[in-house]
Amino acid sequence: SSTPTSEDFIPFVVTPQPTDHLTTLPVSYPMGHDVTYPALGTLNVYTGRVISYIPIIVDQDAPTGAIEISGKLQIQLCDDKACYRPFSGNRAIPFSVSSEIVPVTQAVNAINGEFFADFDPRVFTQAPPADVPVAQENAAEVQFFGWSFKLEQTAYSLAFALAFAVGVIFNLMPCVLPVVPLKAIGFYEASQHNRTRCLMLGVVFSLGLLAVFAILAVLVIVGQAAWGALFAKSWFVWSIVTVLVLMAAGQLGAFSVVLPAGVYNFVPTHTSWTGNFLFGGFTAILSTPCTAPMFLGLLIWAAGQPTWIGIAAVMMVGLGMATPYLILAAFPELARRVPRTGAWSELLKQFMAFLLLAVAAWFAAGRLIPGNAYLWVVFGIVLAGCLFLVMRTAMISRTPRAISTASAIALVIAGGVLWFTLRLAGGTSELIEWRPYSDEVFAQAIDGRKLVMLEFTANWCANCKELESRVFTDRRTAEALEKHDVIAIRADLTHDDAPGWEKLKEISKSGGIPLTVIYSPTLDQPIQLSSIYTTDNLLQALERAATVE
Repeated sequence: SSTPTSEDFIPFVVTPQPTDHLTTLPVSYPMGHDVTYPALGTLNVYTGRVISYIPIIVDQDAPTGAIEISGKLQIQLCDDKACYRPFSGNRAIPFSVSSEIVPVTQAVNAINGEFFADFDPRVFTQAPPADVPVAQENAAEVQFFGWSFKLEQTAYSLAFALAFAVGVIFNLMPCVLPVVPLKAIGFYEASQHNRTRCLMLGVVFSLGLLAVFAILAVLVIVGQAAWGALFAKSWFVWSIVTVLVLMAAGQLGAFSVVLPAGVYNFVPTHTSWTGNFLFGGFTAILSTPCTAPMFLGLLIWAAGQPTWIGIAAVMMVGLGMATPYLILAAFPELARRVPRTGAWSELLKQFMAFLLLAVAAWFAAGRLIPGNAYLWVVFGIVLAGCLFLVMRTAMISRTPRAISTASAIALVIAGGVLWFTLRLAGGTSELIEWRPYSDEVFAQAIDGRKLVMLEFTANWCANCKELESRVFTDRRTAEALEKHDVIAIRADLTHDDAPGWEKLKEISKSGGIPLTVIYSPTLDQPIQLSSIYTTDNLLQALERAATVE
C-alpha cells in the first residue's frame, strides 16, 4: 500500500506530471489492510481493485480544448512468500488520460461515476499542508560556471536576454573560434571595395546563420530532437569533416590554381552572396556540439513554453551569435590590427587552417578511436601548426620581437592543448570506476538503493571533455564518490545507436549535454547538473543526495 509499514518495501505512489493550466493537490490514497505472512511479516497491502484520487484544479485562464493528464505509478507486487522487483525509478509505470477543458457554461456528462463514490470534494476547500506544493512549477535551472538560478516560465524578458548573451558566447567556443578572425579579415577586404556591400554581406552571413538556427529550433522544440545529436550520425560528421578539410586546404593555398572561368561562378567566397550565406549556416552548425554556458537551462525553459515562444527563444540565440559578425561588417576597421595583405596575412590564414584541421580531427578521430586517446591526434595537429607559426615567422622576419611573439603564442596554445590532453588521455580519469551505460546496468544500480551518478557525454562534445578534465579528474570527486558509495555510470553518446539516447530524452526534453544526474533513494526527484559546473557543485549535490530525510 502507500504505507507498507516497513522501510524495506516500496510504497505505492502516484506521481502526476506537471501540466500547463492544471494544479494538482496531494493524492488521496485508500486505506490498506494489515496482513501477516510467515515469510514477510506483517505488511499493509492493497488487494483487488485500488482507487486513488488526484484532485485537479483548472486555471481560470486555461484555454478550452483537448488535454492530456499523465504521470507514473510506483508499485511493488508481492505474493505470500516474496516481494518482486519494484516498478520504480525508470521502471515506474506510466499512465495517461485524455480529457478536455470546456467553458464553464457548457454542460458535461459524468462518466465512471462508480469510481468516484468515495471521493470527498471537500479537499478543494481545505488548504494543503504547508510542505506540500499545490502547484508544480516548470522553472528551469540555469547554470553558469558554478552559479545557478531559477528561470521561471513567465520570465520572458530575462529568458530572451539570456538567449542573446548565450549566442554571443557561442562565438568563443573552440569549435567556432577559428572562424571569427577569418570573417574579420574577409569583411575588411570586402570593405576596401564597397562599404555598403560589406554590410550587406554581413547581413547575408547572419541570415545563413539564423536559417540554420531556425531549422534547429524546429527540430528541438517541435520534433524534440536532442541538441547536437546530428554529430552522432556518421554521414553528418564526415560531411562536416570534409568541409573543414576543404576550408583548411583553401587557407593553405591548395586552390590557388588556374581553373576554367566558369568554375569560379560556383565557388563560394567571402565576397560572394552565396559564400557568406553558406558560411553563416556552417558557422551555426559548428556551434551545436559546443553548447555554451547557460544554454541547456535555456533549452529546458524553451521546451516548456508554447511552440512559437520556444522557437523564438532559440532564434534569439542565433541572433546573439550573429551580432558580432554584423558589427564587424558594419565597422570593418575594427579588424585593422589584423594583417590583411602580404606575408603576415597569409601566415595568419595558414595558422587558422591548422586550427580548422584540429577541429576536423576532433570530430573524425573521435569516431575512429575509442576513449580519449583521439585527443593526441588533435594535439599533434595543433603542435604542427604552432611549429609552423614559429618557423614561418622566422622566415618572414628575423627580428627578435616577431619571433618571441610568435613563440609565446605557440607556447600558450600548444601548452594549453597539451595540458587538456594530458588531463583526459593521460590516465588520471581512471580515478573513477565508470560503468558503461545500459538499461540493465542502470536498473540494477537503482534497485540497489544506493546513490547513482549518471553522466552523459560524447567525443564530439567539447564542453563534456572540458568538464571531465576538471571535475572527474579531481581527487576530491573520487573521494566523495567512494565516501558515499556512489555507483558511477557513463553514457557515451558519440554514436547515434548508443543505448543512452533514449534515457537522455526521458530525462531532458532538450537532450543537451553535458548532463550529470544523481539519483538517491531519499529524494523524490533526481538532481541534475547541466552544462559546465564545478567540482564544488558536484560535491554539494552528492552531499544533498546522501542526506537521509
